[in-house]
Amino acid sequence: MPTYNFKQEAQVFIVSGGNRHRIDVTDVSIGQTFSESSYPVKTLHAQSNVFEASVINKANAGTFSFSLPVVTESDYTIIETLLLGATSFDLFVKTEADTFKLETAVMTNGSFVIERSRPLSLEISGEGGKLTRGATLTGTLQDRSATSTFLLPIVDVSVNSTTLTHVARVTMELQNEIQWTPYTTVNSAISATSATNSMYPSGFALKKKILAGSISQYLLDDNTSNVQDWDHDATINIKAGNGQSGNNFRGFSFGDATCSFTNRLSTGDVFLQNYDWRMTQNPADLGTILKYKTD
Repeated sequence: MPTYNFKQEAQVFIVSGGNRHRIDVTDVSIGQTFSESSYPVKTLHAQSNVFEASVINKANAGTFSFSLPVVTESDYTIIETLLLGATSFDLFVKTEADTFKLETAVMTNGSFVIERSRPLSLEISGEGGKLTRGATLTGTLQDRSATSTFLLPIVDVSVNSTTLTHVARVTMELQNEIQWTPYTTVNSAISATSATNSMYPSGFALKKKILAGSISQYLLDDNTSNVQDWDHDATINIKAGNGQSGNNFRGFSFGDATCSFTNRLSTGDVFLQNYDWRMTQNPADLGTILKYKTD
């Protein structure tokens, strides 16, 4: 009986610096497409050739995405390192039947999921160079903690040193805008005869970073309101996590960074004000401002 590849059985591994890290995910996807172009073959002597011929010798950048829970243990801090640094790695997705490898993978988007009714989580997506099936796992497997402790969010938000009360929701997202190095050449195009020797992207450059999000606050009679306001030189601090073992903070931490924001009124069933913010500061080390704190 044939063995199927079931996504619920898939294991995800990240290999960076010779180390292999297993990441427990709640969802995963991976894929790559080829670029096809056509040219006319209709001639004076072949007027009936109305279907164009095809050329396929180039692969588009591969894509991947996965979601993972945030835990107090330090097993997943490799995600923070690769996301903040826009550093390349190899991504493996292993099932009962196959092992898939995406080379030169880079995280282009990281969404910090902060919801009061759910444990903290990260949603990661990105691109990669070449996807292969039947790969062999590489790297030295790293030890994992014996337990995994999920983080329920306690949210603490301030804007210009004013603590916001009655916060309804918070979003935060980091985008790494990359550009793949041109990888098509005449010689490679001519020699491409199959998917094996097609032209694949193999290098990229980081063009821009965007760290932005939103804060929604209920409008009550006992909180400070900045409705219909803006600021291009504001300080925003966000903490989402909890404290244990002597109130040591664990979770997502963003703060003491210069940001711009616009604030607008939202008139749903309950009136809110919404801060849409974006970091404008250029720190020498983003890891000093945006942190994933563990034990």
